[in-house]
Amino acid sequence: MPLSIFIEMTLSAILTVWSPGPNNILLLSTASKYGFSKNLPFMTGIWTGSLTLMCLSGIFCTALSSIVPGIQPVMKYLGAAYVLYLAWQTFKRQPPAQSSHEKKPTWLMGFFLQLINIKIIIYGLTMFSAYILPYESGVFMLFLFALYLMFLGALGNLIWAFAGNILKQFYSSHYKLMNNIMALLLVWCSLRITGLF
Repeated sequence: MPLSIFIEMTLSAILTVWSPGPNNILLLSTASKYGFSKNLPFMTGIWTGSLTLMCLSGIFCTALSSIVPGIQPVMKYLGAAYVLYLAWQTFKRQPPAQSSHEKKPTWLMGFFLQLINIKIIIYGLTMFSAYILPYESGVFMLFLFALYLMFLGALGNLIWAFAGNILKQFYSSHYKLMNNIMALLLVWCSLRITGLF
């Protein structure tokens, strides 16, 4: 994989998994409520589930490319369209609402959250189809990329969990500015995926 593509993939991944979503909002909320250390089982469940999904995404995209050889360009444009959809959703997103009925999350909750977290599922499919499979195909390399994508998500999770109330207050006060910046960066990533920019 060329370095320029690796950098674009990393930026796109960071914008996707570090932006507000089910994992990050739950981690922000529960860390501010229960503390960082009591959130560790939930976080490790998220990371384990995320790695599982990244591996499955790599397998699925590789199998689909083998069965339908001409699907790669289609998958690339579908991935770009999804990134544009994420940009739109980010642009119009409102600040997160707090629920007073939360219970302390567990490892199992974190793991199973990934299996129904459409953002992470499509993230894996997009990264593999748009960035990784056009350049890499070996099983070991695909696993390393799955691990790397999970690692980027884990960094974002840690940031949101460490930030706790501070980030929650800042985001609530400046959510529109932050959403607009993230949305514009996602549009840029989408254009780069298609080769239009």
